[in-house]
Amino acid sequence: MRAKIKLVDTTLRDGEQAPGLAFTLETRLLLAAALDQAGFHQLEVGSPVMGQKEIEAVKRIKEVSATALISVWNRVRIEDVLASLEAQPDIIHLALPFTKGHLEKKVQKTFAAVAEDLAKCLDLAQSQGAAVSVGLEDVSRAKDAELDQTLELLGKLKVKRVRLSDTVGLLSPGRVTYLVKKVVAMGFSVEFHGHNDLGLAEANAYLAALAGAVYLDTTLSGVGERAGNSSLSRFLTLAALDLDSGVSLAAALELEKLAQPFLEREGYIRELAFSRAPAVEKFW
Repeated sequence: MRAKIKLVDTTLRDGEQAPGLAFTLETRLLLAAALDQAGFHQLEVGSPVMGQKEIEAVKRIKEVSATALISVWNRVRIEDVLASLEAQPDIIHLALPFTKGHLEKKVQKTFAAVAEDLAKCLDLAQSQGAAVSVGLEDVSRAKDAELDQTLELLGKLKVKRVRLSDTVGLLSPGRVTYLVKKVVAMGFSVEFHGHNDLGLAEANAYLAALAGAVYLDTTLSGVGERAGNSSLSRFLTLAALDLDSGVSLAAALELEKLAQPFLEREGYIRELAFSRAPAVEKFW
């Protein structure tokens, strides 16, 4: 029997970080409804702290989603969580910087200070009944000691779901397998979020699923920042024999055909998997 996994679409959040790409609200609603109908478990749709328009957009997207859970992305800041609580998603995702580089150069805080921020954000979100997942940013460059320290913290804070984020797209399939097995062995439910800088996004997602990751992030046609994310149709092509995602490959191809005009109109083209040609990207 094929292992059960849950697909998380992040086209409307990370996908929109592709150069030149910005969806209208109407496009976001159309794509969200189509993704929901195709059988996606979860849609990551934005960051409410961007402002009132984004908060209202999240609410509208939730209205058109019959079964897919709606999640939003947040920094580990109270103002982010407050905005997300106003948007009323199903899941609040907190992206946690924990590597030396991110702590020193990105947030300019100590690990202890970030840990305190996380505890406060978790307490606020959970006090309002929100489900929370925590993302380990830049896990591809994390030292084992940094990862162990962070997982110990998450265990103490009773975090259940952990996203491994290949922020700079450096992970290899072997390293992905090691990381997922390590985190699963510590009792966490694992989500994998890969990038395609080395052309390994789909392979890494596939190996992550085989290693025990339950949640796998994809985008339509692989859109996303820099070289993009794991392509929905390409991932499902790899996963066809071993994994059951609840979304058929035929449905995935139709979704990507539906999305293609919107990607072209906004200035981003990545040749789709069903064309059977190598992926290309063009920006203007």
